[in-house]
Amino acid sequence: MIRKTGCIGLLALCFWVGMAVPVAFNRTLASDTGLPGGKPDQTISLEMFQEAFELFVSQQPVLVSSDVVISRFNVARNNPVPAGEVEIQLLRTNNRPFSRYVRVKAVISVDGIPANNAEVSAWLDVFETVVCAARDLPQGHILTKRDLVEERKNISREMDEAVIDTGQLVGLMAKRSIRKGDMVKHSMVEKKPVIKRGDQVTILVESGLLRVTIPGTALDDGFAGETVSVENSMSSKKIFARVIDEVTVRVDI
Repeated sequence: MIRKTGCIGLLALCFWVGMAVPVAFNRTLASDTGLPGGKPDQTISLEMFQEAFELFVSQQPVLVSSDVVISRFNVARNNPVPAGEVEIQLLRTNNRPFSRYVRVKAVISVDGIPANNAEVSAWLDVFETVVCAARDLPQGHILTKRDLVEERKNISREMDEAVIDTGQLVGLMAKRSIRKGDMVKHSMVEKKPVIKRGDQVTILVESGLLRVTIPGTALDDGFAGETVSVENSMSSKKIFARVIDEVTVRVDI
């Protein structure tokens, strides 16, 4: 759903993202002075640009499930064009997140002939249902479903950080304290280490039919499958081993 500040008239137009945007309608000439040769000119209305921009926003895949509030709408270089059937093609000029301040190029064609390049800009506030903390969560806490709640938030400044699926966070560990009601961002959590620095572990060495186990101490935090440094408790030497589970690391030979 798209909401906007100000009143916008409804216009009949067709719109495709990434393609020409035909906007065919009968319009009142904006000027009777005419261009050279006696052909009158016309100025495209702000409402027409607004309607085209709303449709453009609604077709952005990242905003399909979002509520978008459009404000501070502006059109630059809206120069008069010859009379005729108008087509508008809206084009993004960068790959920035489609929120907050947005600026797009508007290619204006009349009867299929390019007539002007305008610029459309607006402020977009994007509201989405995201995962938030249901209670204060201390640093190091392992997240459960009871710790999380879905709320509608303005994520315009942090679209890349928002999490919309609770399941993506369950079992992860809070990297820092998270206050109740705050949006839980990707950067706030990490996987829980399978072993932690200082843990006593069993170092497993296998070669053919030979299997040797040695007591050791983890020198790093480590996740399953990750290589960490451990100290051989018998020789006091540091070696590198792959984390198997909470108590076992393996030396690959």
